[in-house]
Amino acid sequence: MNGVNVLLLQLDGTGANLALMRLAAHHRRLGDRVELRRTYTAGAVERQLGDAFDRVYASTIFHKTRAVADRVKRVYPDAAIGGTGWAVGTNLATVGVETRGPLDYSDYPRHTESIGFTQRGCRLSCKFCGVPLEEGRPVEWDDIPTIYRGEPWPRNILLLDNDFFGVPSWPKRIAELQAGNFKVSFNQGINARMLSDEAAAAIASVRYSDRKFTRKRIYTAWDNLKDEDTLFRGMEALVRHGVKPDEVMVYVLIGYDHKGRCALPRLTPEDFYRTDRLREFGARPYPMPYVLTDELRGFARWHQGGYHKTVPWAAWVANRYRPEGIGRRGGDTPLFPEDEPCA
Repeated sequence: MNGVNVLLLQLDGTGANLALMRLAAHHRRLGDRVELRRTYTAGAVERQLGDAFDRVYASTIFHKTRAVADRVKRVYPDAAIGGTGWAVGTNLATVGVETRGPLDYSDYPRHTESIGFTQRGCRLSCKFCGVPLEEGRPVEWDDIPTIYRGEPWPRNILLLDNDFFGVPSWPKRIAELQAGNFKVSFNQGINARMLSDEAAAAIASVRYSDRKFTRKRIYTAWDNLKDEDTLFRGMEALVRHGVKPDEVMVYVLIGYDHKGRCALPRLTPEDFYRTDRLREFGARPYPMPYVLTDELRGFARWHQGGYHKTVPWAAWVANRYRPEGIGRRGGDTPLFPEDEPCA
């Protein structure tokens, strides 16, 4: 039998991995045999009985997965490892493969949406974010018809753009979404601080959705208190054009010192102010810790699980930031890897 044996390792992330999907498509076109494994712990990396792989690729998103990636290198010394969790600029999709080639969804049978980018990069240069280093300034990428998998798949488009409105071609992409009657999830969020009235109207004109395509949702972020006026101008524009405040989920960065440009492992009055301000507007605040401490993790869980609606913060702290005995369980989703705190 012709072809080689290829092992794809997904080291983190619960969604479909674009780099690995593109590699799978590339190797299967060549007649190679491809196997995908999810190895979220170092122990899961170990070779299995009968393994005989000619090529091994591993993809990691988060820095906290570095120990797993290091284990991959020990078990498979010749493995190609890529992703932001490994090093800036190590995109696996560029390892001998066209970065805009087709995707092979067959290893992710539960994912029925169509995934892709209409642009890469970002107009901003936030110090806590790796996108500017990884992708640079905004550039045009694929159009919606190219991203769509085609019939009989649902007309659901999951966009991974970091700055959808950062390229001049965005009106064409909006028109394509409208013409195809697609649902679209702006999964990485839209930058409400830089949202023009025209762009707000464009968002309201499409079938915007959450990442599971079950409800209407727009994602954005409030990282720094100084952005309050521009952020709310953008959200007010959305509401003016028909987006309901409750349909806007706002990621609130906590545990980061913008002046010192480093981790801050405690809550500040600003954190309470921002989440209260968003609730007053009618939006849904979703705190995201830059680092994981008990207090920051507990604050995030308090909001993410909806406990803030019925449980005072003091009572939540007294209960050690846990829901047992006082309500339903909530989420716990850090956005950023652990980092060194400010001196």
